[in-house]
Amino acid sequence: MVMKWVSAFCSRYHSTMFDSIPEGLPVKQIHPRILMFLFFVASLSFALIINVFPTVVSFLSYSRQFGKSATFSFSGHSNADFSVGNSLQKAYSNDLCSRTFVMLASRVPEAKNGVSTQQMTITDRDKMIKFYGSELYLEAVSAINLAKDMTARGKMDKASKLYEHALALSPRNPDILTEYGEFLEIQRQDIVSAEHLYCRALINSPSHMRALANRERTQPIVEEIDQNYYNTIDRKRKLLLRIPESHSGIRRMMQESYYKHIFHTTAIEGNTFTLSQTRMLVENRLAIGGKSIIEHNEILGMDSAFKFVNNSLLNRLGSLTIQDIKNIHRRVLGFVDPIGAGEFRTTQVVVGEYVPPDAKSIPQMMLEFIDWLNSEEALSLHAIELAALAHYKLVWIHPFYDGNGRTSRLLMNMILMQAGYPPIIIQVEEKHIYYDHLQTGNNGDIRPFIRFVAKCTERAIDEYLLAGLENGHALVSRQHFDPQDDGRTIIIDNDINQNFP
Repeated sequence: MVMKWVSAFCSRYHSTMFDSIPEGLPVKQIHPRILMFLFFVASLSFALIINVFPTVVSFLSYSRQFGKSATFSFSGHSNADFSVGNSLQKAYSNDLCSRTFVMLASRVPEAKNGVSTQQMTITDRDKMIKFYGSELYLEAVSAINLAKDMTARGKMDKASKLYEHALALSPRNPDILTEYGEFLEIQRQDIVSAEHLYCRALINSPSHMRALANRERTQPIVEEIDQNYYNTIDRKRKLLLRIPESHSGIRRMMQESYYKHIFHTTAIEGNTFTLSQTRMLVENRLAIGGKSIIEHNEILGMDSAFKFVNNSLLNRLGSLTIQDIKNIHRRVLGFVDPIGAGEFRTTQVVVGEYVPPDAKSIPQMMLEFIDWLNSEEALSLHAIELAALAHYKLVWIHPFYDGNGRTSRLLMNMILMQAGYPPIIIQVEEKHIYYDHLQTGNNGDIRPFIRFVAKCTERAIDEYLLAGLENGHALVSRQHFDPQDDGRTIIIDNDINQNFP
């Protein structure tokens, strides 16, 4: 049917369009079927040109730019030769869109004993994907190369974003972690973050030579930085301890901090009470309209647990028992779940992507935790380190079905208060940062979480000092370090102890 229609069309076209052609010319004698065949051949040729021409142009352009073969290198490692012969044609034939990876991606060689020495000739894209593991990895390597180029051009902000993009695509690759760490150390002078990246690289590849050398160089510097920060916080604590507790500003701040702690620690777990509603319920025991009974009971439970810690456990560090931990939890969750409060879980639970230890191992793990908490080794740590580690260890064990975070934060504050620090508040706005640092601890480096707790401790001391020092502006100064400090961070001068009355 189609052939008849085309033949009729060609006959009509032949009769109408060629009438004006003089007799005797060869084109006048073309048969309609021959014309149909020529039309079909021309259409097929046009279609082939459309599909093949872009690939040929890209291939010729690539060949003119790099020659017969291209050699890519990564930070001085051994080069990987990419043949531009049949290999690129095969790669293009697999997926035209993927040729960007072949043309841009330089190889991060597989680390063997920390030194990348392996050479590889890629013969097609499938072998590349098999070697690299995923297309995301190739994109990460491309981002690293672009970041290095931006660094060479002095565009540090763009380079930093490209490094972060590469790290998000391949977060466990030791070469990428080390490369980004060196960028932060050299270009940003951020030695703490750089040393953390070296540590992450060694967690994933313990024998990585570059990461080992870099961390050996930076670790003593980072330890000194951390110790200096602890010393700064301790000087502020000494100033705070000189202010009498009867000071009206200190008493007011203690009361406000109490409500804020209850509000933030429950809000982190999803409670929708506002700060003013929390204060109203705790002070007056007035029910809040539109709020569930469970949310009311969560607030009341934290009030009860905080009072228990203040009145019964502040002087018990060094002689804590498993029953003390259970008693804290019994008050945290007693109004919500009277049966399960204060009792270890007996089945497996899952918290997001984290799977806590098996329920059968909890009694033994809690016994070991209490032994460590009361040991001389733990008590010899700086109070901030001990408080952060105790929090992390307890929330990692996850001994209860619910309320583990609130119980861990109370234990952390108990340790800090016994050492003379005010209770700290992990604000609900910092929830994601808080959880990210806990996850970083699960991945092998707990120090970012300890630094986070130290920052919260300094913030709490600053608020008390601002409330208790009548001539605070003569002794301390405020300075914005970043938006999260909110202009309330106090900088202690070296001679401040001499000037304090």
